[in-house]
Amino acid sequence: MRRDASSAAGFSLVEVIVALGLLAGVLVSVAGMFVIGERQVVRGRHQSTALAAAQTILEEIGVWSYEATWQRFDSAGDVVTLTAATTDSNPDNIATKWQPMLRDTLANGRAEITLESCDGNDLNSSAALRVVVTVSWDELTRTRQTTLAMVRL
Repeated sequence: MRRDASSAAGFSLVEVIVALGLLAGVLVSVAGMFVIGERQVVRGRHQSTALAAAQTILEEIGVWSYEATWQRFDSAGDVVTLTAATTDSNPDNIATKWQPMLRDTLANGRAEITLESCDGNDLNSSAALRVVVTVSWDELTRTRQTTLAMVRL
């Protein structure tokens, strides 16, 4: 029994090249998914760190009395809304005490703390006070932020 050359078993060179091209395309796609996944992990870590920082700030403010909450931000309570930034150059601004924590844990980390009356009256006579902490940081070329709030009665 003889086999002729046209019925030889195996793959031709063209078939091998096509298979290798398809394999290379799949591997490039999978490698791209790893890069995207790594970016998402980093973004999630930064988001979690910022949320933990905002929670820490809110917990510290939460132990102050109602009056001390706005008084510590150097206010007489005669405004409806009061905003303080941790990057403020005024050493009397209590918000600046959280800036080292933010700077050490997030790239260009900073926070803005807003106290606002819930009923439209000034802070001194309001029945409830909303405290909003917005933590911002830089991530690659974008500025990201997360916000956490609580209501003080």
